[in-house]
Amino acid sequence: MANLSPYVPGVDKPWNKERVIHFYRRLGYGPRPEQLAPALATDALVLVESALDGIKNKALPASPVWANYTAEIYDADPDLIGEHRTELFDSIYDEILSDGLRMKLVMFWHNHFVTELGVYGCNKYLWNYYALLHKHCVGNFKVFVEAIGKCPAMLDYLNGNDNEVGKPNENYARELMELFTMGENNGYTQNDVVEVARALTGYKCNPNICDNVSFNNAKFDKTNKIIFGKVGNWGYDDVHNLIFTERKTQVSRYICGKLYRAFVNKEIDTEFVNALADLFVSSNWELLPVLKTMFKSAHFFDQQNIASLIKNPTECFLDLVRATGVASANVKDRYSTFRYGAANLGMEIFNPINVAGWPGHQEWINENTLTRRWNYCRDIVNTITNATNREVLRSLALQLAEGNNNDPDLITRALTLHFLGQALDEELHAKALLYFKSDIPANYYDDGSWNLTWAEAPFQVGNLLQFLVKLPEFQLS
Repeated sequence: MANLSPYVPGVDKPWNKERVIHFYRRLGYGPRPEQLAPALATDALVLVESALDGIKNKALPASPVWANYTAEIYDADPDLIGEHRTELFDSIYDEILSDGLRMKLVMFWHNHFVTELGVYGCNKYLWNYYALLHKHCVGNFKVFVEAIGKCPAMLDYLNGNDNEVGKPNENYARELMELFTMGENNGYTQNDVVEVARALTGYKCNPNICDNVSFNNAKFDKTNKIIFGKVGNWGYDDVHNLIFTERKTQVSRYICGKLYRAFVNKEIDTEFVNALADLFVSSNWELLPVLKTMFKSAHFFDQQNIASLIKNPTECFLDLVRATGVASANVKDRYSTFRYGAANLGMEIFNPINVAGWPGHQEWINENTLTRRWNYCRDIVNTITNATNREVLRSLALQLAEGNNNDPDLITRALTLHFLGQALDEELHAKALLYFKSDIPANYYDDGSWNLTWAEAPFQVGNLLQFLVKLPEFQLS
């Protein structure tokens, strides 16, 4: 069983490239090559602290010109709807490829506070929701929950518009407790659902015109409600105060459990999660202390937690590109692969499969999606090895070779560790070495005349990548 004690490098748990990759893959989308040496030269706990403080202090994304466009504007030019959504997706991929740390948390919360663009449809609401995820992703969780319920995307998606005095709609009230704060059947009753719904009445927005959220006092139920056995004329703020005071144990353990499954291991360590939950409560629902403690812990860096999660499609594609060091500007023609390829593999961003979100882990891969993953990764590698990018691959191989640029065995091992985050067993390594050597005659390797300056070298790296992306190890984070 684990406790919250911080990581201390040792013989059995060294601060090495494997753990650097592990950290950057879990908090982000993998390290870029230029991040490796500075990270290895930095104390692990300092690196974690700096990374999370960087997320907190980073400027929020600038609002696009269409952030407040009403339906009337789009009615005049319907093509703008898709153009503006593509613009947003492109900015997401730009962000991931250049940094990626905050975006990983944004995507986590997107899969927690689920809305579906296909339901509410309004780009203005989409931007409001997306900006909210950025604003609160390492902030105060109680404030986050309070804000998300008045987000127009959520208000429309879970029928808050239909929730008014005399005809309460229970949809959001149920998910507020079941999915967003406490967990299914964990400290609330059906009567609590009904009473919470009554307390949340009166908030309205109209997605048909993309107007703002407003409170209509005439639609609010002003009679007493009984929530968790407490009687009062409860309203919106009261509901959240009651949840976070009367059900603090349920909230803290449920949320910390979700964080653990997403960032540490799919199998819960109850002692660790409960200790993290106690910290969550004592920190007055601030997320940053919880995240810092989790990522700094010795438990997080345990071998059993490295490469223990299955990458989602976006991680699979973007981690591959980031690891090569290729600039985002040079893979723009693959942005449609990132978007539609991920959707074809079950991860359409802004349209999770249902209100519970993508279940993740083993659900990402089956006999159909695995072969599609291979094909999409093949296309990405083809772009990475085109005339614009192939010298980046040579530079990467030279960096990893550390001066041994004519030793194919060493170079293959270095590239394998770099892209997989772990070493291969000797049988698989032998196959990887053959892919790297390609069709260059053996005598050039035997006499030492081959080296990474040869014209063929970038294609050899690409050929090795085509082998690696089909391995089970490549699917793991």
